Amino acid sequence: MCAEGTISVDHASPGSGDGLRIRELRESPRRPGRYLLQLSDGRTLVLGVGVLADCGATRVGQQLTVETVARLVHESAVTAMADRALDMLARGRRTRRELERRLLRPPVRRGRSAAPSTEAGGRSARQHDEALDSAADRSAQVREALDRLEASGLLNDADVAEAEAAARLRRGEAPGRVTQVLRRKGVAGRVVDAAVQEAMAEDHFDERAACLTVAEKRARALRALAPDVAQRRLLGFLQRRGYSGAVARDVTREVLASWGASSTEWEGDNESRLADETLD
Repeated sequence: MCAEGTISVDHASPGSGDGLRIRELRESPRRPGRYLLQLSDGRTLVLGVGVLADCGATRVGQQLTVETVARLVHESAVTAMADRALDMLARGRRTRRELERRLLRPPVRRGRSAAPSTEAGGRSARQHDEALDSAADRSAQVREALDRLEASGLLNDADVAEAEAAARLRRGEAPGRVTQVLRRKGVAGRVVDAAVQEAMAEDHFDERAACLTVAEKRARALRALAPDVAQRRLLGFLQRRGYSGAVARDVTREVLASWGASSTEWEGDNESRLADETLD
């Protein structure tokens, strides 16, 4: 493997597969463990040392076969996807589905689009076919990159679900709400159920006690409101947190009663409306 630095060789018929050579090979200054391989046609690939060794691409000036170049190009694309996924994981918990969605987003191109030409019909059809091929390639590269991360243990939806469930329950979200969030993140239903149940058991979660804690904290911002207005807002807040209608109504009554409001201020018609709103 070359020491870091630029080593150049003469071009060898750029674009003709068997004529491509390694012009430059050095360790990436930005990402340890990655190597920058520049081909004689000007393309620069980012690769791991294992791939370089497997392909035998280890010497500057070395001539490469068409098959070797194709594999190196493919491995560079997959490596780039895996590195982007690792960067996202370093910033916070992510499920496979979340990473996949982000990685599949088309790159943003800056600048104005080219003006349509008289041959727009044929050209747009060709561009459409090329875009479909590109999207299919990108999707396959993303799947392969994420498969590798899962195989190495760096990506694990079960671990994400367990950590997310515990954190959300401790923030005052109800189990139902936590389940919905995790399923939207793409975690399998059985994995979600197991994670939520484990988090509840570990913290001895009690839905009513958790709901009361959240309600009392929220109620401090509602003290200046009329009891019926505070009631509607508090109930809506608790329902958005995922608490069942019965628990939310019971806790709302208890919190309002603790204010010293008389029952006639929020019972009766308001009680009926409370039940109706919960059903809605």
